[in-house]
Amino acid sequence: MVAQHDGFGNITWQSSVAESYLVADTPGSSRSVQPQIKPRTALILYGSETGNAQDVADEIGDLTSRLHFDTTVLDFDSVSLRDIVKPTVLIFAISTTGQGEFPQNARRFWKTLLSSGLKVGVLRKVKFASFGLGDSSYPRFNVAHRMLHGRLVHLAAQAFCDRGEGNEQHPEGHSATLRTWTVALKEKLLEAFPLDEGLQPIADDVFIEPKWKFEHAVTATNGNGKQSNGVVSLAHQDKLSHSKEPSNQSSPSNDLLPVKASYTADILRNHRITAPDHFQDVRVLDLRLKQPYSYNPGAVAVVYPKNFPHDVQEFIDLMSWQDVADQPIKLIRTAEDTPGTPPSPSPLRHLELTSINLTIRWLLENVLDIMSIPRRSFFASLAHFAGTATEDEAYQKERLLELANPELIDELWDYTTRPKRTIVEVMMDFTTIKIPWQYALNVLPMMKGRQFSIASGGKLKVDDEGSTKVQLLVAIADPPSPIIKWRRRHGVCTRYITTLEAGQQINIGLQQGYLDVKPSEVETPVVMIGPGTGLAPMRAMTWQRLAWAQELGVRQQGKKLEDDILIFGCRSEEADYFFKHEWDQLAKDERLSVLTAFSRDKATPRKYVQDRIRDEGEAIHRALVEKEGKVYVSGSSGSMPKGVREALVDVLVKYGREGLTREEAEGYLDDMEKAGRYKQETW
Repeated sequence: MVAQHDGFGNITWQSSVAESYLVADTPGSSRSVQPQIKPRTALILYGSETGNAQDVADEIGDLTSRLHFDTTVLDFDSVSLRDIVKPTVLIFAISTTGQGEFPQNARRFWKTLLSSGLKVGVLRKVKFASFGLGDSSYPRFNVAHRMLHGRLVHLAAQAFCDRGEGNEQHPEGHSATLRTWTVALKEKLLEAFPLDEGLQPIADDVFIEPKWKFEHAVTATNGNGKQSNGVVSLAHQDKLSHSKEPSNQSSPSNDLLPVKASYTADILRNHRITAPDHFQDVRVLDLRLKQPYSYNPGAVAVVYPKNFPHDVQEFIDLMSWQDVADQPIKLIRTAEDTPGTPPSPSPLRHLELTSINLTIRWLLENVLDIMSIPRRSFFASLAHFAGTATEDEAYQKERLLELANPELIDELWDYTTRPKRTIVEVMMDFTTIKIPWQYALNVLPMMKGRQFSIASGGKLKVDDEGSTKVQLLVAIADPPSPIIKWRRRHGVCTRYITTLEAGQQINIGLQQGYLDVKPSEVETPVVMIGPGTGLAPMRAMTWQRLAWAQELGVRQQGKKLEDDILIFGCRSEEADYFFKHEWDQLAKDERLSVLTAFSRDKATPRKYVQDRIRDEGEAIHRALVEKEGKVYVSGSSGSMPKGVREALVDVLVKYGREGLTREEAEGYLDDMEKAGRYKQETW
């Protein structure tokens, strides 16, 4: 195929079988390539809970495409075991979640891979590489990746590249290791699968036609003028778009986002529970489900964010998309899948779009993450549309290439991460760049749903009318920027949550989580450590254990929580002691032991949760060692989980048997973890 322009920034393709690979002009770029279908195929699989591993997989997919592999990127559970033996090369990107578990969209594949019916040698033809994403604040760091790698090798699959492992605790996140690993991956790919003589890798500045893109959705109307197939005719929509005034709506639309397999929830309340003069807005989002749903402590709700209309209009103006923003469009496949490989599914397959009038504006409001901090791959994509005709264009293209250069990661950090600069703000700097709307989905990242631990349990899970209750404890992210002062920073999802009102409906996702709390364990003592919003799953657990104890008739009335210990940390009793009245009542009625740590309270010495662990070491030792209890830790990742573990080691050494060493105490905690008695859920 050869690209041609229609004079309006649109690109069309015509067949040309005489070319070995295809070069064409693109807006602001010197050339574009449509690789010829070759017998070299790459299957990139990802297992992702929050979307990070999917982003890594997409970046790896771009690399393999530039090495002339026909590339398909899919989640693990979209393929069968038979599919992974067909491609030339297989590459994984896998996150570790919970207590060393596989993400939801990789569990079926992992279960199949563990089948006892698989004989050693069954994957001997598979050549693979893998990258794991983990968080070293968890004891079982990157364990899902390591188990996957080990199982593949056991089945005789051949690793042609050393495995890579990213760590979210690194100042640059997993990107730091990914950068060096992809350099090694490229070298190993060229070594193990050399290109034909005379064929070179496709340069980074060459645009590769994606497998999916947008085009105008022109449909005919029937005899009475009504649209067919649920899409407004282009002629009619053109009249609408030119007569439409810019929206004065200040908040995102109340329309339900059509996410497949989601649950519709009524918003009963969305109220702030921190003091009015406290620096942080923390609120309870109280929801009622339209259909029954059974969940246990540790379950999470997924809230899907939306962008604000004025931000969307600003981006439309920056891109000069005013004339096309409200035109109906459709997503089309640009090339057929290679025979024998899994099909490349639609990037919008998670949405039910049959009743949606799909437009660029709708996508910007509901799907495309224009308020996120851009990754390196975003600048690499932008560079394809940068020109050099003027001095400004040449300078901006040079700057884009610097930001896209993996060797200049400090440049990217200083420009994006440090000031928390959004994509909209980036495009204010790069005014000569206009992304062709057809490729919006290929350049701009998609918004990911954000997970929130459910804070309701026991009697708090059902209201008086029998409807399922879901309560979330949400801290509104409003971080300051050390550089950009003229525009406030916001968390994309929590900013959206602040606009939700009682009586409104939203679609949410629901997942069971990883704490795996059971009714059979209700007589086993628990030590629950949850500072800040980490209190959410601990509240769910406390109320659920009380309900189970009542249902099963175990423990004495008035002492049903007697052996359980809750350790909560916040700034002060007056500012952010969440659900204080509940804890006071449970301590009085059922003997729950509540230990508080206030770090900024004028009336008490500064304390953190690890300090309270040491203060009450004897009781905690009795619960964990003498009564073989369990530990649950929830809250911010980083120093808190490590500090908690250190404090528990101190307690074991101080109150354990005489002569117990720190190494032995560490070993005891490791054994607790292996036995499912030490669980951590941090973010």
